Amino acid sequence: MKSPAHNPRGMTLVEMLVATTCTLILMGAIAQVFGAFGTAVSDSRSMIELDAQLRSVAWRLRNDLSGATARTLPPLEVEAGEGYFEVIEGPRGDADGGVDQTSLAPADIDDVLLFTTRNTETPYLGKYDYGTATKTTESQLAEVAWFLRPTEVPTGTNPPAVLTYTLFRRQNLVIGYVGFKPFYDRDDGSKGANQVPWSDYNSWAKFFDQFDLSVQYQSPLGSLVPNSLADLTRREARFMHNVNGTIDATAGSFRFPDGTVNPTFQWQATPAPDGLIFDRTKSSTRVGEDVVLTNVIGFDVRVFDPGAPVGVPAGGDSAVVPGDGGFAAATVAANGAYVDLGWNKGPYGVVATSGQRPRFAHVGEPLSGLRNASGPYVWDTWSTHYESNGFDDDQDGTIDEGSNGLDDDSDGKVDESPYDVDGDGLFTGAGDDPGELETLPPYRFPLRGIEIRLRCYEPSSRQVRQVTIRHSFVPR
Repeated sequence: MKSPAHNPRGMTLVEMLVATTCTLILMGAIAQVFGAFGTAVSDSRSMIELDAQLRSVAWRLRNDLSGATARTLPPLEVEAGEGYFEVIEGPRGDADGGVDQTSLAPADIDDVLLFTTRNTETPYLGKYDYGTATKTTESQLAEVAWFLRPTEVPTGTNPPAVLTYTLFRRQNLVIGYVGFKPFYDRDDGSKGANQVPWSDYNSWAKFFDQFDLSVQYQSPLGSLVPNSLADLTRREARFMHNVNGTIDATAGSFRFPDGTVNPTFQWQATPAPDGLIFDRTKSSTRVGEDVVLTNVIGFDVRVFDPGAPVGVPAGGDSAVVPGDGGFAAATVAANGAYVDLGWNKGPYGVVATSGQRPRFAHVGEPLSGLRNASGPYVWDTWSTHYESNGFDDDQDGTIDEGSNGLDDDSDGKVDESPYDVDGDGLFTGAGDDPGELETLPPYRFPLRGIEIRLRCYEPSSRQVRQVTIRHSFVPR
């Protein structure tokens, strides 16, 4: 007898719902895995791109430093035609612990680096207004400025963006004689005298929109005159150092940066800094031409001080220097480090364990006109011409007493001035001595090396990267 046929039972609705749910859970898990993998790949690519950008900027900065034209042995003679080198340490500095990795609050973001540089292999290019068209010219010499400005965040951004900065590199060609319009032939057929009237532009923003040239404003002539390396040895001829063109003892053009003399350089408490400003009204069309890096949260320029203490924290195995986290409680074990100018804020700082007094712990020489207890602090190659410029720079009633051949301070000392201000091979006149000098470099010590710490924030991965560039000025 045959058994009845077997009729297979179909899936119930409950079983189908369970199977569908399990499938969706599995697909969701797979999607999350692929999403995490994709995010990791994207973050990795972003970090690779940031690393590449940092390497490019570091190479560019090293290339500029390797061509620096001026000896870092202040003061320099104008006649030598070496240009200049200047470090400005803003009042903001790395706090104890440096950048807060949680809030990413910027630390040292108001330092400025300015100097003249030479490239003998690939000339620097710059634009100029030929009258009827904008063309390019070239020079092996340039005046460069590296500085930060706050990144503008659109109003009403939600959530609020991380406060970051943009790194700028301003490049002005150094061409002592410009043989083209408008410096030579004018559109009206008249002959120029290697200068253009300030009235043609009436603002630095308009001029720099059309020219990448290093010029100085000479107010008595009402003209913009191209700079040579010899001109740039003098502080008042440099980029944004003397925007009004006034050169006299009371204006103190050599004292820049000074808010009462030159308001174009501003250090603000929050958000600091504005950076080097040649267009406060933001009417310039060259907004992005000088940008080299964005999302910057640190641009720390340090100088090598052979007497600066190097400490070891209690229980630590890494060295710390002034400005690093934990230095205050560290035990000094050695000397010689890259530090911020004015790191000790005192007259001359502490004596290190080697017995050598730190060179850059104090806030600057009073006769430089740049001494400021709260910053900024300036290292500069300076110029000897202030001792024979025809101005009473120290406002003591006697003009150029350091080079007039007279013993104005009546101390009986002779032939002791460290400056050969008139270039005759002698150290000024028969009665001059160092006590009669009207000005002094803010730091009389040579600059042996420099370090730049450049720190960036990558917004998609929320990671921080830092690159350190070091350059030695000691001849090898």
